[in-house]
Amino acid sequence: MKNFLSYLIILTCLVCVVSCKNKAKESASKESDKQIKANDSVLEQMNTTVDSDSLLAMITNMTKVKQPEVTSMRRAAEAIIAHRNKESGNKAHIIMDKDLWEFEFIFSGRNMSSPGQLAGYWIDFSEDLTYTYGYKQTVKGNGRYTYSIDTGLLLLIDNSEHIKPMEFEAKVFDQMLVMDGNDIYRDNNYNAKLKRITQRPAN
Repeated sequence: MKNFLSYLIILTCLVCVVSCKNKAKESASKESDKQIKANDSVLEQMNTTVDSDSLLAMITNMTKVKQPEVTSMRRAAEAIIAHRNKESGNKAHIIMDKDLWEFEFIFSGRNMSSPGQLAGYWIDFSEDLTYTYGYKQTVKGNGRYTYSIDTGLLLLIDNSEHIKPMEFEAKVFDQMLVMDGNDIYRDNNYNAKLKRITQRPAN
């Protein structure tokens, strides 16, 4: 009888332990699901902004940035762009704003766009220090920029609050623009090559 009671007590303890572990797993699973849903919501917002276009997310370098970080980055960039434009007297440079630029390739971290993958994606810098970007005849977004011909620094702030700023060391040639990302807004693994075009690519 004592043995039977001992086995019964041990069996009850084992059932309790297994039950507790299962509840803990369920709880962790629910927390994980909540986190996934929250992340999905952020991605959905971002994807809505960039038209659910993964290549556009690559162009704006938003593939590895969490949405809460974007707000503080934008706040810092707003102050910097105001200061730089004041220093330059809001001066634009024809070498940058003449015509448009079409993306040829982007190298980001270990990922590099394949040849021709970015054909049709363009950015257009204007004399009033605003820029527009898009795909073929469709505008996908716009923002403000500042560019110094002396330092080569190019800072872009998208008008969408869901897209982070970007800063590059821009090397402008007659028919080519090379943008090497700086680390201030996590663009240090980002390099892009663009070619000058006279009009938006045809559909």
